[in-house]
Amino acid sequence: MEQPVGSAPDDPARLDLKTDEDLKSACRRAGERIISKRVEELTQLLQRIRGANEDERAKKTFQREIWRNRTLWEGGLTKDFGFLDANFCSWFARQTVETLPEGRDERVRFLRNLNEKVLERIAKDGTKKPWIESLRTLALFFPEDFTGLAYKEWLVRLARDLGCSVRGLNPVRAHRLVLDRLLEVIGPPADGLAGTAERMLLVNELCLLSRKPNGHEPPEEARPTIWVVRAGEPDEMKAEDTVLSRGLAMIGFSDLPAPETDDFRRYRTVVHEHAPEQSLQGVAGRAAQVWKFAQEMCRGDIVILPRQNGGRGLAWGIVDGEYEHREVAGQRRHTRTVKWTPTEIPRSGFTDPGIFDRPQRVYPIDGLFSQLSRFAKLWKTMARRADVENLRFERSLVEALHLGLWADEQRHFAVLSGLSGTGKTQIALRYAMALTGAESDTGGPVEVIAVHPGWHDPGPLLGYVNPLTGDYARTEFLNFLLEAAAKPDETHVLILDEMNLSHPEQYFAPILSAMEIPGGEIPLHRGDPDELGVPTGVPYPKNLVIIGTVNMDETTMGISDKVLDRAFTLEFWDIEPEEWPGWASCGLDEGEERKVRGLLTALTKALSPARRHFGWRVIAEVVGFLEGRARDSGVEIDADAALDQVVYAKVLPKLRGSDTPRFRMCLEGTIAVLKDAGLDRCATKVRGLQEDLEATGSCSFWR
Repeated sequence: MEQPVGSAPDDPARLDLKTDEDLKSACRRAGERIISKRVEELTQLLQRIRGANEDERAKKTFQREIWRNRTLWEGGLTKDFGFLDANFCSWFARQTVETLPEGRDERVRFLRNLNEKVLERIAKDGTKKPWIESLRTLALFFPEDFTGLAYKEWLVRLARDLGCSVRGLNPVRAHRLVLDRLLEVIGPPADGLAGTAERMLLVNELCLLSRKPNGHEPPEEARPTIWVVRAGEPDEMKAEDTVLSRGLAMIGFSDLPAPETDDFRRYRTVVHEHAPEQSLQGVAGRAAQVWKFAQEMCRGDIVILPRQNGGRGLAWGIVDGEYEHREVAGQRRHTRTVKWTPTEIPRSGFTDPGIFDRPQRVYPIDGLFSQLSRFAKLWKTMARRADVENLRFERSLVEALHLGLWADEQRHFAVLSGLSGTGKTQIALRYAMALTGAESDTGGPVEVIAVHPGWHDPGPLLGYVNPLTGDYARTEFLNFLLEAAAKPDETHVLILDEMNLSHPEQYFAPILSAMEIPGGEIPLHRGDPDELGVPTGVPYPKNLVIIGTVNMDETTMGISDKVLDRAFTLEFWDIEPEEWPGWASCGLDEGEERKVRGLLTALTKALSPARRHFGWRVIAEVVGFLEGRARDSGVEIDADAALDQVVYAKVLPKLRGSDTPRFRMCLEGTIAVLKDAGLDRCATKVRGLQEDLEATGSCSFWR
């Protein structure tokens, strides 16, 4: 395998790319690592695309070749390119021959919108969204606006290392920021497509240089990965004792041609670029596993070792060290340090135990090891849906919710409280859908029930015998409860939205009592079950998960200890407007977006001492209002007046309270923020509230 020229793999720290001199030095080192053959191949591909007219670009064979091409970026779909029909190819060809706007922000907006349109068209055909292919293909058609990095997490981290602001960063803009920083420090690329190709690949090498010495730090939603490793040849049973006693994960592959440094961290790609054709199924395949073991495995990942010595159990542990190629028992081995647990897991816990009989390989496992991977898989699903639906969930909160719900063998009950509009219902719903695999919140294992004011008994939930007709009035919850009881192996999740609009200890009392007692039963009626078509009671289902959401304001009821003692409670109060995911796709120009971000962040800080700040819903509606003004050419209100109007309408109505130090500080801070932003109408309103507070000891927006 080819070894790159450049820094030794044991460099002690990541490079500091924020200073011009250090960045210049890093670029020189990254340039030495670029393989000339890759530059030639990429240049030829770019020249071919640049020379193709619209008719040629519209051919299915041409587009299929470009969409599948991996000269620039690895990864992505391998089979599913069914969206490349004649209509799509024609449309995409027209888009790529358009002349891009000259302005920097306009180009970014054009390419961002084009990427979104591509993904929308593909999604309409029922095809999985190929994020990597879409950006990779756009990069080949518009190479001056993209780098050689495929994955958003790597790209965003490099942008952060370069000193760029990355919160809510759209991938297209991230490419632009990285390229602009390089333009500022090392100047433009050499003339022609060869220079552009070299600049694209330079960014890739720069990212590899700036990583920690032993592999990348994956995004939170990708962790932990579960790996299966064998102890290695020649005597596998003896090797098992060695790795477990020494705290190692180890693989062999002694037939691989070792690099001069004897260290596989310096391999740049999964497959050696200059490997002979006949070796691709042999050496290159094994090298790919070493590359993953050295480059992709991370601290915190889970390692499973199928035991051959002393039984059929599975040893497992947590990776807590970096890759090292070292001598173990007289032979060179690829190793990582692992904290092995003292207990083994029976193989019967896996749906495919045969997978562990494959010799001497490293396999990422998805969803087989439920005791360890349940949350990891669930979080990936939630994060993927949140990204598509423009939502944001704090991983630590979801982890706490997950652990709190499953801490008790029978009672899986949580209450989410806090600020309106922070996503309490959405996080409960997305968790439920990820947990059960449901695609909607009705007619399946997930049910959302809105609590109404005036529920003073269990009837609205559990139903009742109608005294006039003698029939049993069934409810959605009762049907859901009976289904959960009938399918004990399937998890069912009930979401009680706004559960403190009435007193939960009144309408929820039978359920609260039953969930506390092993084998407890929820009573329904005392009549004849055959006549009523409903049993007299339902044993509390262990597969039932209940998540309630509550808002804490003057319109709601308090939560009694009877409820709190049984529930795991989570608070949702603090948000960071800068982290709202909608910034990545909002339609505001860069200057207006920056002003709105800053204003909402400052208002949140000013209002939060009195807990009068706002949630994600308000941010979305403020931005939506301003986007509507920008889209509608018939609206004459200017941007500043529109911002004053929407803040007055969406933020200030929350201002109400009595004379306390915190509330005084809240009003003073809010006035200062509004004056700095030039929102005169809003500032005048808040000054009036201050005057009311001085005169009467309380104030409210609705005076």
